[in-house]
Amino acid sequence: MMKELRAPKPEKLRILLLGASSAGDLRVGQEQQRIRAAVERATLRDLVELDAHPAATADVFLNALTRFRPHVVHFSGHSGHDLISFERGEDGFHEGAIVSAGAFASAIAAVDEKPLLVLLNSCHSAAQAQKLVDTVPFAIGMSDSIGDTDAITYAARFYASVADGQSVQGAHLLSKAAIALNGLPDDELPILAHPADVDPGTTKLVTPPPV
Repeated sequence: MMKELRAPKPEKLRILLLGASSAGDLRVGQEQQRIRAAVERATLRDLVELDAHPAATADVFLNALTRFRPHVVHFSGHSGHDLISFERGEDGFHEGAIVSAGAFASAIAAVDEKPLLVLLNSCHSAAQAQKLVDTVPFAIGMSDSIGDTDAITYAARFYASVADGQSVQGAHLLSKAAIALNGLPDDELPILAHPADVDPGTTKLVTPPPV
């Protein structure tokens, strides 16, 4: 029997965009700009709210969890199978602040109103996504190292599709197709994880209000 998720409240979908590139080697600002532009062109754009942090520290992440109360947590930056790299709040280029995957997941699990989706648009993050679905209904990660352009293309199309009223699965598949249609190589890397009793094909994060 499929699990029925709680009915969404009559409120905007809140998307928290976290970017971290302490060494300046990733275009996280460009990714957030592309996401914002894609959402602003979408059919249901008035039902989506973005909170973007292109140089996110761990404290920025924690503050946003309780103050912004995101339905979606999006991270773009460096990661591995069991770690995420935030910034340190320094003005110059610097070493990232390494956070364990367990600590990141614990923060997600600690809030009273947990996100519906966590998207780790970062290298080797699929294993983290698989573990996050113990806490959230949906998580997306990358199964290998993904190029900047591929990651940006995936993210922009994903949120455009969500804001056009597509299901989580539909948005995911359209975003993989966008990578391939742009002649990019990494369309098989994004992995959508969810518990067996949750159906991504029937779950929409943005739905139009009743007429």
